[in-house]
Amino acid sequence: MTDVTDKNEFVEIRETEPVDKADWIVRKISELGGYENVSDSVKADIFGFDIANISGSIRLFSDVMRRLGIKLDGDELYEEFQRIYDESVGRDAGKDKAEDKMWNRGRGR
Repeated sequence: MTDVTDKNEFVEIRETEPVDKADWIVRKISELGGYENVSDSVKADIFGFDIANISGSIRLFSDVMRRLGIKLDGDELYEEFQRIYDESVGRDAGKDKAEDKMWNRGRGR
């Protein structure tokens, strides 16, 4: 931090470098023992697929698989993506239901 005003007001200077999400995912999966040793639930957490951007999610998944050196044909790649994507969507749906219950419970009071 640097005192720029001489009035004890500090400005925090941070170096920000764009983080490549695919690199980050590859690192996380490697830290956890490799792709085959990570459950679909954990993969869903790590990938954090954007359900509003399916094509972007597929590109990210394909890029990560390529960087991990995992070669699957088109159908296998899609099935693998779909399993992890379904896990992500299932969680979001469950979270929405819980939020709806809480909201409806509050309305009754």
